[in-house]
Order: sequence, then structure tokens, then C-alpha cells
Amino acid sequence: MGAMTEEKVTVSENKRERPASPVKVMVIDPNPNTRHRLKDTVREMDFIESVTDRASPQSILDILAEHPVDVIVIDEEPGGGNVFEIIKVIRSKTVGASVQFVLMSEDPSEETMAKGEAVGVRSYIKKPYDIGGLEDALLVAVAPLAKEDEAITKARAQLRETLDKLRQVSLFTGFSDNELVRLLKICRTRNYRQGQYIFHEGDKGVSLFVLVAGTLEIRKKTGEEEKVLVEMHPGDCFGEMAIITDEPRMAGAMAATACTAIEVNESVINDNEDMISLKLVRQIAILLAKKLRMQSS
Repeated sequence: MGAMTEEKVTVSENKRERPASPVKVMVIDPNPNTRHRLKDTVREMDFIESVTDRASPQSILDILAEHPVDVIVIDEEPGGGNVFEIIKVIRSKTVGASVQFVLMSEDPSEETMAKGEAVGVRSYIKKPYDIGGLEDALLVAVAPLAKEDEAITKARAQLRETLDKLRQVSLFTGFSDNELVRLLKICRTRNYRQGQYIFHEGDKGVSLFVLVAGTLEIRKKTGEEEKVLVEMHPGDCFGEMAIITDEPRMAGAMAATACTAIEVNESVINDNEDMISLKLVRQIAILLAKKLRMQSS
């Protein structure tokens, strides 16, 4: 009991500045004993909101997309792959760009710290850890969260702007931020120059498109001439009919100005086990129903 009281005093006497907002932490450690002890210890700190744990970094990007965290405390031998490469990959993706890392090591040598610094590790814990050192490492890691640098702030603002624009598109109504981020990861954003065809009449339809910027024309051949059937503007969807009917494109699509469009492949739509796919199918059905009503009125 005395030892436990002494440890709590050590934690409370840490004079480092507390973050303005509670911190979410994830612990990745293949050893269940140290992982659970570390999780329980971190949970007791006064600036922690929640702590989750994983035995390995497997599927970590999908997990972060659904359950974002501020800090990942990761063992130098995380139970799958090179820890520095794992951190590098996580930080290169949108879901992990703002995550800070604390590296646990039996011997955080100069070489280890140099490799860690190269991929953005903020602080280190030597195993076996002491509570005061653990709290200090976490506070060092979250310090940038209280005073975000300009690059992180700009990146977050750009992502927020992108998500807000996507949510204005009828096809993406009802999608959460995490679902939109995942959608951006599995779909392609394409740029087209003025006069370029996105697809031609008669092509096999394997994708639908959402126009993000610019203007394009849906065109159909009549004899030797090609007539403009309709003009598309940002937020409009096109090319969905060929996916539904599995027939060749009934018309072509040409960029009337320089355009940017999101391409949604049929494989994304046909994945019946993915909630994103199910939502897309529902929104496509609503979109087609509206078009049919407009044509019949």
C-alpha cells in the first residue's frame, strides 16, 4: 500500500504543463502483462480521457479511422514488422498525421533515438518503466497538441474543408467524418483538362463519378453529330447507370472546363460487408429515383 501511495504522489508532483484537452492514448505491446499494467497506470493520470490497447499494430489504420487517439505508446518490438516503418506509415496517412508516439525500449540507445526522431517519435520510456518517467514521456508527447504547429493546423483545416464539401454532395449525405476519410482512401480523385473525355459512349461502366470542381457535359451521338444532353456542376453524380445495369455507357462525359472528380469503383459499391458500400447503394437508389421522377414530370 505504501508503494502505491508513493507512486501516485510521483504522478501528481509532475510540474509539466497539462494539455488543454483530455488525451486519448493507445498502448501497443505484444506482452499482455506489461500491456495491461501500462494501460491501467496511464488511465489513472489526471489528463487522460481514455486508454485502449492492442497486442500488435495489425489493421491499425482502420482502427484509428474509427477510434482516433492523440498518443500511441508502442513497444520497440510491437509484434509485427519494424516499429520505425510502422510509425512512418501511420504518420503518412490522414488518420495518423497528428498522432504522437512514445517508444518503449529496454535500451533507448542513440541509434534508436535517431531512428525515432526521423519518423517523429516525441519521447521514450525505458523498460521497466517508473510512473514518473511514464507520465513525463506522455506530457512531452502531447505538448504539441496544446500548441499545434502551423503545418498540423493547416492540414487539419484542409481536411475539414474537404469533408465539409463532400458532405454537401447528395451521394455522401449521412456519412460520418471517419467514413468520408475512409472513402477518400479507397477512391481516386482525378483531374481532367478541358476537352478531355472522362468516358465515351459505349465504354464498359466500371465506375461512377462525383464532380468536385469544374463543369462537364454528358454527350450522346445522333448520327454523325454529338449533342449535349445535360451539363454537370460540382456536387453532381454521373456514370452510375452503367454500374447498376451492367451495360455499356449510354452516353459520354467530356470536361467542358478543367475538372476534378472522385471516381468510385464498382468494387467499392459491391462490397456488401462494408457499411460505406451499403450507404452508397442506398444513396444511389435515392439518386436514381429522383432522376426518374424528374424525367417523368
